[in-house]
Amino acid sequence: MLITPQAIQDLLDELEASKQARLRAWAVLQRLRALLCDLGNVTIDPPSKRTFDMEGAILEQALKKCLSDRQAALKELADAARRVDKTAFGRTGDFGQAH
Repeated sequence: MLITPQAIQDLLDELEASKQARLRAWAVLQRLRALLCDLGNVTIDPPSKRTFDMEGAILEQALKKCLSDRQAALKELADAARRVDKTAFGRTGDFGQAH
């Protein structure tokens, strides 16, 4: 099999395109990390080794925690609203429903 200079150049071009795609993907993960830190009000430790798998797993855990914390806060808020409704108006049941 003859390897031509064009075939070598094509491989080099493909390698560079692959490298650029990985860099863009890593940048997206870092923007997601920053967003989770800012909006989720959490600190996310960097991976011990810079790999897509490790970074993805860390960000997945952080996202789960943020969503779980949000859900818990909403539940606490709804429970507090029910207690206020019951205390103020003597009503029980779902907040905001007419009785």
